[in-house]
Amino acid sequence: MNSLDSYPSELTENREQIEASFIFCLWKNPDLYDDYKKEIRADRDLLTEDGKFYYTLGLEMSNMNYRSFDDASIFSYIEGKDAIKNGFIRRGGIKTVDEIKSILNEENIDTYFDELIKSNMLLQLYDKGFNVTKELDKFKKMTSSQLYSYFEYQLDNVFLGRGAGVKIEDLDLGDDFIASIENGEEMGLSYAAAAPLLNYHTLGLHKSNVQIFAGFSGTGKTSFCIRSYVMSILDQGEKITIIANEMNKRAWQHIFMATILSHKIGYYGLPRKRQKMGNLNEEQLNKLREAKKYYEDHYKGRIKFAKIYDYSINDVKRIMRKMAKQGFGFMLYDTFKAEDASSTTVTGELVEASKQLLQVAEKENIGIIITMQLAIYMENTRYLTAACLSNAKGVKEIVSELVLTRPLWEDEFPGKKYDVKPYRFKKDSKGKYTKTKEYLELDPNKKYKLVFLDKTRNDEGETVILFQFDGAWNKWTELGYCTPKHQRT
Repeated sequence: MNSLDSYPSELTENREQIEASFIFCLWKNPDLYDDYKKEIRADRDLLTEDGKFYYTLGLEMSNMNYRSFDDASIFSYIEGKDAIKNGFIRRGGIKTVDEIKSILNEENIDTYFDELIKSNMLLQLYDKGFNVTKELDKFKKMTSSQLYSYFEYQLDNVFLGRGAGVKIEDLDLGDDFIASIENGEEMGLSYAAAAPLLNYHTLGLHKSNVQIFAGFSGTGKTSFCIRSYVMSILDQGEKITIIANEMNKRAWQHIFMATILSHKIGYYGLPRKRQKMGNLNEEQLNKLREAKKYYEDHYKGRIKFAKIYDYSINDVKRIMRKMAKQGFGFMLYDTFKAEDASSTTVTGELVEASKQLLQVAEKENIGIIITMQLAIYMENTRYLTAACLSNAKGVKEIVSELVLTRPLWEDEFPGKKYDVKPYRFKKDSKGKYTKTKEYLELDPNKKYKLVFLDKTRNDEGETVILFQFDGAWNKWTELGYCTPKHQRT
């Protein structure tokens, strides 16, 4: 941004108050600096000299572990720093600080921060030539996210609604089409190393597409995606960004570590729960270091994690576009839900959001994987389909693949009332699969998952695959096919 006096007065009106409200909330509770110091830089985001001075002074004290900016602490810090001390006294000293802090409520800091961000957005738009003063009264009533959505909508109307998003050409079966078939260009990124049968039916993970992996709460959606999708993407040299709104970074690290230990190091002496308990022995510590080295040698720099704190599809799209421009070809969004679950239009909102994600996937040429929860009232359903999706069965029409999962129930084991009859096809002497089925025995002491391929644009749907699941090490072993009943319990 430019200097304060280079902008129209209506754009900088109350700028001092906007900066002071945010900064002195930080002074009122210095612990808040930890939340915002990566977001705000004095030389980039603040315009007033007073704002730069107080923000920088507070940041320096916070970095020195001052947890209270009382009179004694402030004078202790500025003593011997003549330029800072003189600047502090010239601005009114402690009296000015206390007066401003006394009228602020630190619980409103998110609002003050948003006002600062919105003000900066308007100034930057002005720098880019946008006539933001024309509708300034309208913009003042918006949040920063609403302002972003407003301009995104306007630009979409200009560039998409006027033909820029439309391409008309001949549908010829030319030499380039024949060459694409010969070269197998429609094959996606293979995850056959993790799930060969499922990969065979879907032809891999495809860019310019959105696919769903769905399950009931706590059934291993995230675990499956890490083992089968994320690891495969990384193993083939691609980059992926994980966007999460429920599990935090540390939870993802534990699953990722367990997966590397079991699948890359071949070590099963440190399950996820044991990782969290601490007090490890020397062998376990050495294996952790070995897994860390494997990560650094093979994956470092190719996996990013973005934590969001609501279900805003605009935030998700913004992150995806940003990371796509940095060369990240795949995105995993966990979990896809409506922004307002109580809304009467929640189904329509989810379908519309899935359309927006597909637009991002196509425009940025990225593959998007989203996890979804299944409706609680469908938990007794044996055969899972799009009808089980919570508030959003219509999204099936938008996505390229829809995969759903649930545990194998006790009455579905071989010989039980609802036997799913697990099987695989036998191979001939040359190693090729025949059409002869070989039925499988299952261990009642082990856990199994049914994975339903309800839709794919690359094969027939309604295929069900059986996995053995060991959650402690995030180990998914694909066993074969099965045939669960089409009924509810």
